[in-house]
Amino acid sequence: MLTVLTSGKGAPGVTTVALSFALAWPTPVLLVEADPAGGTIRHGYGQGADLLGRSVLGWHVAARRVGAREAIWANAVRLQGECWLVPGVDAPAQAASIDCAALAATLTGIGVDVLVDAGRIPGPAGIGPLVAVADKIVVVLRSTLASVHAAQAAANHIADLAGSASVGAIGVEADSLVSVVVGAGRPYPLSDVRAAMTHAAPLAGEVAWDPATAAALSDGGPAPRRFDATALMRSASRLAGVLASRGKEQGSPVKTAGSQPGSRRDERAEDVDHRLRHRATPSQEPATVGGAR
Repeated sequence: MLTVLTSGKGAPGVTTVALSFALAWPTPVLLVEADPAGGTIRHGYGQGADLLGRSVLGWHVAARRVGAREAIWANAVRLQGECWLVPGVDAPAQAASIDCAALAATLTGIGVDVLVDAGRIPGPAGIGPLVAVADKIVVVLRSTLASVHAAQAAANHIADLAGSASVGAIGVEADSLVSVVVGAGRPYPLSDVRAAMTHAAPLAGEVAWDPATAAALSDGGPAPRRFDATALMRSASRLAGVLASRGKEQGSPVKTAGSQPGSRRDERAEDVDHRLRHRATPSQEPATVGGAR
């Protein structure tokens, strides 16, 4: 299952939402930072960790030598347990060299669920190929009038891609294009946002307004105690379960109680971990990043 997260104009928190979903995702998951504006997780949640060149750009280069799917795992770093990240480019100029169509083809059928942080739409680079293969497209917004308007425009742009000859008929289904609001009630209530998004990208739910936890995810700030029990992570867990349910129906591997962070993984997750280990760059173990736990 492949889920693309994006937003309209402004900065409603796509990367923070994508990262929180990845950390709470109920199946093995790979988060890919494909934002053309550049990746931020390494310098935020990762606290500036040296990732030895692993990134989407690293994938682009390595794919010429070892194949596209092998190169994805060679450029993945572990966030926790069965949750991995392919970091974004360091600068917007590097994004122009990424073949988005090849990346989209690579991310389908790699054996784990995939979350893609696609940044803003429309943006400096076309994400049409990623939208074309997505099972779910999630538009992130805040509960302000400006953000709702931008989200509606983004959803309409995605719908326009369905008829684009350059992308092909992606056939956006009724339940595949949805929205998520961050911090309902600031100032408009959830009911107003839901009504406004009904005909553009129906609201799937809310990510709680939780500045302390958001700072840990976006800026590498001090993690609140009982990180998984914070309002933001509880809401992310609920939404991740909803979004992943379609993948479960299609037979995606599901974590058992024994595969949660800090406990024994289930057999399927061990297989995924073994595969990642042996697809890493020669003589290198997958790096582990993230200081919020």
